[in-house]
Amino acid sequence: MSEASRGGVQSVARAFDLVEVIAARGGTASLSELATVTGLPAATAHRLLRTLITCGYLVQLQDRRYGLSQKLVPIGAAAARRTGR
Repeated sequence: MSEASRGGVQSVARAFDLVEVIAARGGTASLSELATVTGLPAATAHRLLRTLITCGYLVQLQDRRYGLSQKLVPIGAAAARRTGR
């Protein structure tokens, strides 16, 4: 069952899947790696990655890989404070 059919927004779920895969791969990943791991078509993954870059959550590195940006640090810190970690 897709996220959208459960009342969620499929594109948001897919975008977070991409962020989680990048984090699991040490903070960087290529488009082909992301498409393979998530099962998304490369064009779909690319559009979502561009949106995440525009919003400031990802960066594209000189080697064309995608990386997590510093904008995620305060989000993680707030989550850690909330959970006492």
